[in-house]
Amino acid sequence: MLPDSRSIQRFFSGLGEACPIDQLDHLHLVHWPLDAPTPLDALRDAGFTGTVVVARASLAAAIRQQHPMVNIRLDDHPTASEPTRNLLMELPQGREAAKLAIESALATLAPGGRLWLFGERESGIRSLSKRFSDSETALCKGHLRLHTLTSESRPLEEQGKSSFTPEADGFAYVKHEGMTIAVRPGIFSWRAIDPATLLLLDTLSDAVPGTRVLDWGCGSGVIGVTLANRFPSLQVTLSDDLVTATRCARRTVEINQLQERCTVITEDGIGEQLSRMRFDALVTNPPFHRGVRTDHEATMAFLAAASDRLNPGGALWLVGNRFLDYGALLNEKFGAVEEIDGDESFTVWRGVKGKSERIATRDTASRRGPKPARRVRTATRDPFADLPSGRWVGVDELDK
Repeated sequence: MLPDSRSIQRFFSGLGEACPIDQLDHLHLVHWPLDAPTPLDALRDAGFTGTVVVARASLAAAIRQQHPMVNIRLDDHPTASEPTRNLLMELPQGREAAKLAIESALATLAPGGRLWLFGERESGIRSLSKRFSDSETALCKGHLRLHTLTSESRPLEEQGKSSFTPEADGFAYVKHEGMTIAVRPGIFSWRAIDPATLLLLDTLSDAVPGTRVLDWGCGSGVIGVTLANRFPSLQVTLSDDLVTATRCARRTVEINQLQERCTVITEDGIGEQLSRMRFDALVTNPPFHRGVRTDHEATMAFLAAASDRLNPGGALWLVGNRFLDYGALLNEKFGAVEEIDGDESFTVWRGVKGKSERIATRDTASRRGPKPARRVRTATRDPFADLPSGRWVGVDELDK
């Protein structure tokens, strides 16, 4: 359950009971919802003058608008790799992502320093005392908790078995079509390439989508880099809101030696950089979670503006869960919209800008049996209408 605005304000207004706010050097935010009050209002009233480190471009933009005088760093390291004595940090979602962030934060703490972690009680924060030494709950108010660790805190034995075993450069790697894909906990499906992405790539296996392509919500970069590798004529832009994702995508581009044809952008939706660009194709496996919270606003905004980023005749290729009917929304913006591929779990949609005639589709019979493309003519409903906004999922769900 997501705490309401009043509960959030009450929690952060009372934070000074347990935490020396005026001595905090850094505040780190990762998935903090854009429609909730930021901790900064209460923290600044209590004397916070430190650096705000945020892991999402959208969050950085929102905070800059509300607090233009605050020192903000866009980084996925909790302190932007700076030393600190006292750090207040939003607990990242997913056990491996939280462990990695906590260990990174502890490594920057000065002797005698403290790490203060806050999170919703279902986020995994209640188990921290079982996972790290010298740790304790410092404050509980409503659905939010504050937990503290010291510079001497270390992972306990049960933390020893980690599924994330990074190389010396800090990344783990998975293979796909002979390429090397860089991953880190905190990005979607970091352990293995997810089935929806594989379906989209299979659908695009015999189609060259123009010469300029945008991979939106790129994650590790697997979609954009795979297309660049398949089709040497492509120039690919990869974009994501999450810093960890674009770090992985840049490393994926570098290790596959595609720097001359692939550009990676950290940007909120279609922002200042993408709004100046035009593409022949947009490809996406769009997100509908922000941390563990269901959040479809970014995807809805992207789809509403996607046609404007396409050249005439350009196409949007989108894969999503079968229960999400994107056709209605796409039909409002594109001249032709079709379900072009799919299986029992996922659907691939294609929308073409300024094209009214039926689009030829590839034969999928060899893999799943014949499935003719289905044209969508009428807008019927919001594709996310049946999803409860603000739903919290299991703490490890994003790691899968």
